[in-house]
Amino acid sequence: MNLELLRMNKYFSQRAVLSLTAMLIAASCVSGFSALIIRGGQQIQVQGNGVLMFNQPTVVNELPDVAVPSGSTTDALLFSNGDFLYGKLVSIDPQRSVRWQHPDARQPIDFKSTNVTQIDLSNGRRTLEESNNCKIDFINNDGIKASLISCDKDNVVVDTAYAGRLKLSRATLESLVMVPPLQPVLFEGPTGIEGWTPGKAAAAAAMGDAGEWKYRNGAFYANKAASIARDVHLPDTAQIEFDLVWKDVLNVAIALYTDSLQPVSLAAKESAPDFGGFYSFQVHSSYMQMMPIKKNDPLRELGGIAVPALMKRDRAHFDLRVSKQDRKIALLINGLLVKEWIDSEGFAGKGTMMRFVHQGQGGAVKISNIRVRPWDGQLEEASPTQAHRVNDSVRLADGSRLTGTIEKIADGKLAIATGTSTIQVALSKLRQIDFASQNVPAAQTNSQPVRVLLTPGYTVSGYLESWTADAMTLKSPEFGEAKFDPKAVSRLQFAHD
Repeated sequence: MNLELLRMNKYFSQRAVLSLTAMLIAASCVSGFSALIIRGGQQIQVQGNGVLMFNQPTVVNELPDVAVPSGSTTDALLFSNGDFLYGKLVSIDPQRSVRWQHPDARQPIDFKSTNVTQIDLSNGRRTLEESNNCKIDFINNDGIKASLISCDKDNVVVDTAYAGRLKLSRATLESLVMVPPLQPVLFEGPTGIEGWTPGKAAAAAAMGDAGEWKYRNGAFYANKAASIARDVHLPDTAQIEFDLVWKDVLNVAIALYTDSLQPVSLAAKESAPDFGGFYSFQVHSSYMQMMPIKKNDPLRELGGIAVPALMKRDRAHFDLRVSKQDRKIALLINGLLVKEWIDSEGFAGKGTMMRFVHQGQGGAVKISNIRVRPWDGQLEEASPTQAHRVNDSVRLADGSRLTGTIEKIADGKLAIATGTSTIQVALSKLRQIDFASQNVPAAQTNSQPVRVLLTPGYTVSGYLESWTADAMTLKSPEFGEAKFDPKAVSRLQFAHD
């Protein structure tokens, strides 16, 4: 089933919307055509059988930046005027000079960093492995992964795989979430076409011009209607991750917990070969939805998401968390929780397979970094807004909360003063800390302000003191001055006055 997105201005008259909807119903009854109209935040979906579905989608206007590999083997320099230059970053010095090696130049070329907007580092640098037990968010929207060592009234000390030991100012922290040990990976790829099943040409043709997914350098590529599927042995509680890169319009569907390796045309599913229930995650440039699909049941959806933020991008990291027992599917995009779906009619998925379908309408799509592992069923809670964080707040693994002032973390225990007493909590029982708001002193430096994207998908901001092949030196109110391994850096974004 192809879904067309028709975004109508909220000032279009109701008569115009109804007139367009009537025409689409007629078209859908004749040809199985489906459409999606979004007007003023409301969604009107015309199914292939002429059925109308109304709902009010969740709207996501902003998303964090993450490093989704583009597949390039060279670095890329983006200038303030929009020009690109490919090559290799050699160094950045304190005088704000970027030294760049272009393959056609005999000698490195020096540029003023004030004329540079962004530097993307090639995939060859992404070799660091993660060994962290917590995720830390800062009040300026930065975030890192690290291993918690200790805490006092002024600082939180952590160890990192990319910058050694860091002393973080508590005044700059928003939250600290304990990360459970990574579950064993059940599937990671793709590493080739072997083990994957392409969709039959006839099924693909029903969704547009027939095409196929092709494998290259750790990724699948398609620019026409195509399907590819595999039994990845999805567990009852699962974390399913993948990266999408697209050109022009994004229009794909991902079948979850299916028992069929062949694509199913949703507009003609009753006449399709027998298949067990599954979930169809429909992903478009500005809209997404989760649909439970059963052969002889009417089409329904669990709720839509309008994502205008994706229209400004050409790539994103998707992270789906699934619990069969709770009948729940949660969606994180670029690490941000954007939607939780609950299937009130019971979990529909009957298989353990996944299927990726390019729906024919749209541009080229790349799928990479597919990873499946068990999930512990926990999602971090949103921190209270800064204006309301008068005290530290500690959430425990059993869901209870303690409020007061954290005095210290040491020897595997957290001590929090609650007003009448000090309570000791084992770190093994700690789930999340939301820190009280404080004033943050400005850093004293003349260096270039920069935002650094780290390869696990996290960011730090500060002032770039220098960059060499061995270390990036960054100064920040968050951690003072620190040296980062350049292999952990995927992008530098320069701020200009």
